[in-house]
Amino acid sequence: MKAFRTIVLLAVAAALLIGGSNRPVAAQEDRAGWPSNFIVGIFAGEDPGKALSGFEPERAYLEEKLGIRTIMYTGGSYTAVITAMKAGRVDGFEVGPFSYLLAAQEANAEALAVQAAGTTKSGALVNPDIKPYYYSVIVTKKKSGIKTLADLKGKSFSFVDPASTSGNLMPRTLIIKETGLDPDKDMKTIFAGSHPTSVTAIWSDKVDAGATYIGNLVTMANEGQVDLCWFSDGVIDEKRSADDLATLYDTCKDDQLVVIAMTDPIPNTPFAVNKNLPESFKKAVKDALLAIKDDPELVAKLGNWYVDPAATDTSLKATDNFYDGLRDVAKTLGLELKSLVK
Repeated sequence: MKAFRTIVLLAVAAALLIGGSNRPVAAQEDRAGWPSNFIVGIFAGEDPGKALSGFEPERAYLEEKLGIRTIMYTGGSYTAVITAMKAGRVDGFEVGPFSYLLAAQEANAEALAVQAAGTTKSGALVNPDIKPYYYSVIVTKKKSGIKTLADLKGKSFSFVDPASTSGNLMPRTLIIKETGLDPDKDMKTIFAGSHPTSVTAIWSDKVDAGATYIGNLVTMANEGQVDLCWFSDGVIDEKRSADDLATLYDTCKDDQLVVIAMTDPIPNTPFAVNKNLPESFKKAVKDALLAIKDDPELVAKLGNWYVDPAATDTSLKATDNFYDGLRDVAKTLGLELKSLVK
């Protein structure tokens, strides 16, 4: 009997050693090399508190799914967040697409998934037909008299940040291509620091016109911060033709903000991590991000979900290749990516 009890105790002890947690053995082995904390960087803009609260639902979700503490890091500029990854102070981040290119080149970043969003008045709804793109717009007050991009010559203009895709790179490219103007020579340009600040500068008549992404502009209008003249259907995830914008312009009031031009589609913001992190950790993060679409409550809180373009586009070897078009734009502008990372 004593021998039997000893065998049972040994069996129990072995079982405890094998299954000492709720995770299977394979999962424990897969966690080799995982960070003890997952530190995620975001661009704080002018309001770090608002940026943190906006990302909090996703932070809590990732912490639960990954089973490790997830901590937010805020940077006062896009390059500050990139530099933090380069220095090993953050493990992952969400910054604009062009900023991601800088990080991929200089900070060993690897895109895992791409944001997708489709909003209604009742919140964000997952729509598989929505493409993971967005648009930058050139905005002015109608009373400024600026109706076309050519009218920007000699005018004051607010960009967002040197490393901002929708706040600098794409609108700058649009102006150069469409008009031949050199914004830094033919216009009076400033960097406002954030998308809301750029719009506020236009609204408060501190500048004649400026750039932002359409989602920010519509959000500020919906919150009552500005009065925007926009199409009655409210759609922001498709490009409007120059003729449509001109027709709308004629119906707007002098004191309203108007959009005079839209850029080509811009790949949405990626969620990226340090490429050197364990493959099992990167897979766990990616799987968690892609599963957000199955949680309607979380999607509504975040206003977005995540997709992997490489999963549906066989021409893409990896999610990173989704941004190759922007690399071509940078070459067209003669931009040296490394020079923007301080």
